[in-house]
Amino acid sequence: MASSSKFCKDACMWNEPLADNWMEGKAGVSNPQVRQNAFHIMPAGSEMFVLFFQDTMYDTRVEEDAELSDWEGRGASNVALFLGLDELQAEDVLEMEFSSPQEASGFYNNYSRLKGFASRRGKTVRNTAGEIVRYTFVCNRQGFREKKWLEKVDRKREHKVVTRCGCTAEMRIKRKEGSGRWYVSRFVEEHNHELAYGKLVDYLRSHRKISEVEVAQLTSMREIGISIPKIYESFAAQLGGFNLVTFTKQDMYNEIRKQRGLQGGDVTAAISYLEGLARIDGKIFWRYKLGSGQQLCNLFWSDGHCQEDYGIFGDVLAFDATYGRNKYNLPVVVFSGVNHHNQTCVFGTAMVSCESQESYIWVLRQFLECMQGKAPHSVITDGDPAMRIAIQSVFPDAHHRLCAWHLLRNATANISDPRFTQMFRHCMLADIEIEEFEAHWESMVNECGVREVECESLHAKLGRFVESRYGVLEFVRNFQRCVDFLRDTEDELDFRSWYGTPVLQTEFVELEKSGWSMFTREMFLRFRDSLKRCVRVRIREFNDSENPHAYTLQKYRRPEMNWKVYRDHISNTFSCTCMRMESFGIPCVHILSVCVSLDLVEIPESLVLRRWSKAAKLEIHNQCVEQHTADPSVTYRTRLGAFSQLCKRLGRVACMSHEDFKLYSKKLLSDAVFLEIKYGLRPSTDDITTANDCGVKDPIRVRTKGTGRMSQAGGSASKTKRKCSTCGKLGHRRTRCPNGATQAPTRNNESHGGRNKRKRSKVPVVVPDNCHAENACQAGSDKRDHFSLADP
Repeated sequence: MASSSKFCKDACMWNEPLADNWMEGKAGVSNPQVRQNAFHIMPAGSEMFVLFFQDTMYDTRVEEDAELSDWEGRGASNVALFLGLDELQAEDVLEMEFSSPQEASGFYNNYSRLKGFASRRGKTVRNTAGEIVRYTFVCNRQGFREKKWLEKVDRKREHKVVTRCGCTAEMRIKRKEGSGRWYVSRFVEEHNHELAYGKLVDYLRSHRKISEVEVAQLTSMREIGISIPKIYESFAAQLGGFNLVTFTKQDMYNEIRKQRGLQGGDVTAAISYLEGLARIDGKIFWRYKLGSGQQLCNLFWSDGHCQEDYGIFGDVLAFDATYGRNKYNLPVVVFSGVNHHNQTCVFGTAMVSCESQESYIWVLRQFLECMQGKAPHSVITDGDPAMRIAIQSVFPDAHHRLCAWHLLRNATANISDPRFTQMFRHCMLADIEIEEFEAHWESMVNECGVREVECESLHAKLGRFVESRYGVLEFVRNFQRCVDFLRDTEDELDFRSWYGTPVLQTEFVELEKSGWSMFTREMFLRFRDSLKRCVRVRIREFNDSENPHAYTLQKYRRPEMNWKVYRDHISNTFSCTCMRMESFGIPCVHILSVCVSLDLVEIPESLVLRRWSKAAKLEIHNQCVEQHTADPSVTYRTRLGAFSQLCKRLGRVACMSHEDFKLYSKKLLSDAVFLEIKYGLRPSTDDITTANDCGVKDPIRVRTKGTGRMSQAGGSASKTKRKCSTCGKLGHRRTRCPNGATQAPTRNNESHGGRNKRKRSKVPVVVPDNCHAENACQAGSDKRDHFSLADP
């Protein structure tokens, strides 16, 4: 062993500059006396050796009474610097003392890293008072796998490789009476297996760890849809190479799985998340209903911004259900509409256990209560019978219409003729006269031999934010991100409608300028298109003998096509027999032609539908001004922009060295976790306990409609048995038939029969044991639904 003077000299050279960094990392050292204990200069005969841990943090939240539990080596994420550790002998270790078991475990884990094996915690011994007086740290390959796992015959997965080989290497520590320190009572350094070498050491379990900072980065990148392999590449680029990453891709998958398995259940965490949002948004509304087994049956929520949008654009409501957006396969019902930019806006969202009439009625009643009793004028659905009955029950005065996208999808699936789909789309969506429609329809019927628009857009956007493996919490959180994305798009369109002036393209300059000042940009483009085409019609007759004045218009060189426009010169209102103003909310070419003949310099207010105007949301802004309050979203964005600049300024200097980066990342992360718990964005232990007391269980996974024989009572269809094509008996195939020498039927018939049977037997069934999913909601208790503290 080297001389003691050499060790002391090297220790002094390293201790001064690195001890402060270790202290600033807040690795559990609170006073100078403890700080001295972090560096041990222990006598080993006539010599001395020095241990130094560089910026090492230990996780003291270890379950102390767990026997044979795996020790993860929380302090091994950062590489420790050892002086003379490679020459350490068993006699030297037996003379060591530690201030805590965590310090001893950190030493043994770093020792195992240098030697080429992994360590874990072994058995513990307690005294009569229940206090642990002895710890044992062993090689990870200590002990043997139980025979019952090796001899299990009904395994569904392949056996994992056997790693336990009865290794006897260990370090045992005992507590000194009186001093509270721990000394090494037994140390065995011999192994009965080959030790890892070089880069293989980094893959051992106790030497892999994802820090809290890296977990936070992983979570944030996962939320925006970045895959695990890409995130792993990002960490490698940040650290300077894949060999410097202290964990594997499988560790990242395990971390995600751990986050999904939230304590207290998925639903309770989602409820805590909504309660946190209520602290920020006082208008948020949510309610849920429980089934017979206290599991979640239905859930509805709508934030304050959604309610404001419905108050302005809620004359038309799209009511649609979709599958495959969560791991429970619960149908997701989205209430949406169209804002003043002709873009999708969300009014509310619900998750139901089944597509039954009772579920839809419950959801619609919660929606009606949330919107202060305001019912829509028109409701658009996909034609589901249960939806139709529920709408008639809750919205009896609303007009029920079918969604154009679903009509096109059904036509494509049932006809399977691209030409028919093209012609059907033209008949359904084109802006044409009645006579033209009838002619196109007759042509389509004769040519093709026959006697999914807004909903699709929302589904496409939703698919970018939510995945089928999401639970309730992940779905609610990411769906809100999707809604925020739609609102950000709306803000951008508001800016484009306000900023600048368009290049005039028509001869009617005043009317075109007036349209730009009143309509949003998207609707102005449609208005300008109609203004360009108004020259194609001319006024043939004019009658002003009575009010309203009547104008008869004719299309250029088409005398059979006539329209009548009526104008009340007192109220300055217009109407046309084409009914386009009533259908689209934009003045038709016939009305604009009359406006041109009257030499109007601006569009009458009666021709500007408020929902398409720039002033559509002016009332909300005025209310904030009158109440001397700013829009919460605007205030939040202003603060966020200012704070982001400060973070960028800190980041430029904190990233200049690896030590500063780690130090300030940990500080920021701890503060962020504290604030997330404060505002309910992260469930705390108390929240989980409270939610558990409520008895809310995770929902039952349900199956979709249209499963054929699977919808019969009993839950699933029996598997079709194979039938021999030679003898006609069940239970075996032709190749294993006892009468094997007989003549077989043709290959074509055999393949048809077998193929059809296989298809029927492979229909998926997802039904809980002893429970019919479609009746889970109906059997629920009629207890008072839960709702936000902000509910009236």
